[in-house]
Amino acid sequence: MFSTDMEHARERFKEYNEKKNNDQCLEDEDKTKKISDDEARKIIKKVLGTVEIPHVKSLPRAERTPILRKVKKLEGVSQRQAARILGVSQNLTFKA
Repeated sequence: MFSTDMEHARERFKEYNEKKNNDQCLEDEDKTKKISDDEARKIIKKVLGTVEIPHVKSLPRAERTPILRKVKKLEGVSQRQAARILGVSQNLTFKA
């Protein structure tokens, strides 16, 4: 592949492997900013409007699901974090 001479092929392979490049393979840059629970709680309160955070888990499904969908779309708030703050199971947040 690099040469028919084994020694020369090893040298060229070593050069090839050590060459610097700008490849990004598994380097996943996390573009979303993570926020603290306190900050997330304030943002979620704005989304909920008149509904208090502890009351979300006792709402009927028809009312709770649209709220959970809005909360899921919030930037920086993970679904697990939202579930923890709202007091609902992670499954409810994932399925909403």
